Amino acid sequence: MRISSLWLLVGVSLALSACAGFTQAPANVENAENGAESNPYNPPQQDNPYTPSSQYSPYTAPNSTYIPSNATVDINAATHTVVYGDTIYNVAKRYKISQDDLRAWNNLTDGSVIKIGQVLKVKNGVAAPASTTGNDTPVVKLSPEPTTTAPVATTTVSTDKKVTKSGITWSVPTNGMVLSPYNATTKGVQYGGKAGQPVRAAADGKVVYSGSGLRSYGNLIIVQHDQTYLTAYGNNEALMVKEGDQVKRGQQIARMGKNDAGRVQLHFELRENGTPINPNRFIPQ
Repeated sequence: MRISSLWLLVGVSLALSACAGFTQAPANVENAENGAESNPYNPPQQDNPYTPSSQYSPYTAPNSTYIPSNATVDINAATHTVVYGDTIYNVAKRYKISQDDLRAWNNLTDGSVIKIGQVLKVKNGVAAPASTTGNDTPVVKLSPEPTTTAPVATTTVSTDKKVTKSGITWSVPTNGMVLSPYNATTKGVQYGGKAGQPVRAAADGKVVYSGSGLRSYGNLIIVQHDQTYLTAYGNNEALMVKEGDQVKRGQQIARMGKNDAGRVQLHFELRENGTPINPNRFIPQ
């Protein structure tokens, strides 16, 4: 009985000791007073909030300006090759024909669009050749028409002489011998000389062509002197002016070269309203 009482006292002591060592964690007084939870959920804030982009960008019209072509043409030509900037209006205007005639000769309607490289008839009753594209051949046409050949001349000329006719002062385009005077075959005069010698402008004017795009003329320069007259200088070794340059009478524009047969010579033409004429009418002898 004594032992049992002793064990009972020990058990009660241990139980009290355990209760004394237990300490309850204090409640969150502030949350308790406010009736709120100790760890409420707060959604995360986004550093880069989503901004929807517009679905379509506004249309901006292209900034382009139409530039009409006003290239010099041979008003006596039978056809015209369309280049950038050509319209029915300015083609008709430059060839001094009506728009109605231009449309009629080429089977064009009011709504027709002409294209680069298209060949148009600019004279009635002339068949236009097949159209080509990507061809930079100049509009001024200088193709010779073969007929009879005149005798070869041996006149020597000098650029020192000058004469004024039709309001223009003219001089000889190069020093040397006249190998062949004007004739219906070549449409011009052939001047002999040494390879590389100066070729000079026969009168004041503007260079409207400088290149080698015309068959049988080699390196060619064409100078427009006014609305009526132009001169052409072919078979050059080198060209010294470019299209658009203003030149003075006697100014060197090229160096003499050879023709297709290997002969050193200058091919010189004078044209009146697009038609070849004898340079002797204007060029001093």
